[in-house]
Amino acid sequence: MRQTSGPAPASTTSPAAKNAPERWHIGNRFAELDIFATGAALHHARFHLPGGKTVTPMAEASWHETGLEGAAGHIQTIGGEWPCVPFGTTAHDKHHHGFGSDMPWQVLAQDDDSILLGITYPAGHKVKKLERRIRLLADRPAIECALNIYVNEDCVLPIGLHPIFRLPQEEDSFAIHAHQHGRVMTAPQDIAPRDSKLAAHEVASETGQVRRKDGQSSNIWRQTAQLGEEIIAIFDSEGHMRLDYVAEGFCADLRWDAKDFPNCLIWVANPGLQAISPAPHFQGIGIEPVNSYFDRNDLAPDTGLAGGVTLRADQPWSCRYEISCSLLDGLA
Repeated sequence: MRQTSGPAPASTTSPAAKNAPERWHIGNRFAELDIFATGAALHHARFHLPGGKTVTPMAEASWHETGLEGAAGHIQTIGGEWPCVPFGTTAHDKHHHGFGSDMPWQVLAQDDDSILLGITYPAGHKVKKLERRIRLLADRPAIECALNIYVNEDCVLPIGLHPIFRLPQEEDSFAIHAHQHGRVMTAPQDIAPRDSKLAAHEVASETGQVRRKDGQSSNIWRQTAQLGEEIIAIFDSEGHMRLDYVAEGFCADLRWDAKDFPNCLIWVANPGLQAISPAPHFQGIGIEPVNSYFDRNDLAPDTGLAGGVTLRADQPWSCRYEISCSLLDGLA
């Protein structure tokens, strides 16, 4: 990555959108995206596939340009993808999903197809600073992300990633492939969203069937349009989730190292955020690699389920992961 000298690259925010978050743009022949200063979140990702097909797999809120009074930073800019340090609600940080999710990051370096951003945490926080690199691959439609965490003291913190993809509403137009994994369960009652349609603390069958509050069942892999706002945990994931946009003829893949994030949360927002005033309608599906018990590590029923990354003050902790898109088989 070429290092820049002098001031950071100018923001592309227009004067007319004075309430919109500061942002930057990178692109190549395979993909392009915006990066918002808030959360260093990637947004508006467009993947250019064979045959001239361009696809946009990430969900985006409708209020980015106008703002959302009284909401946390990551709700103001919700959509796309960003890292959460620490993940969820913890005693270590007053921000849900961590200080870095709600605050602006600074550009440290930028090329046409890559960007490096950083943020310094407040004095007294266990986390010292974060660095995040977003790079477009030169040989295929894929985004590679890297995260470095520096801490002030040795500690164990829940860490997670927060990609949010679009959620089609038509039956049989969308499917989730979780690949190899262990137990799949809905959130316990004290974690479950208010508007959940699924029963709390239910274990999914091998085929993905889960009992609903009304006594019926839904297949969480193929019948997401039947769900409400849900939080579902996949334990012992192999580090690969694929979303098939069947009606649109493409799939989106998320790959990560399962040693870094052994579990994966599915946040179904169908719609979501209804319990967070004044957030209006938001629709999407979060596919969130985590080292945590849901988003409340403190509520884990035993220490074997409580997650967390071991961080050392004498060396940064690093991870890499990738979001890519391709045509569905037979459509190339």
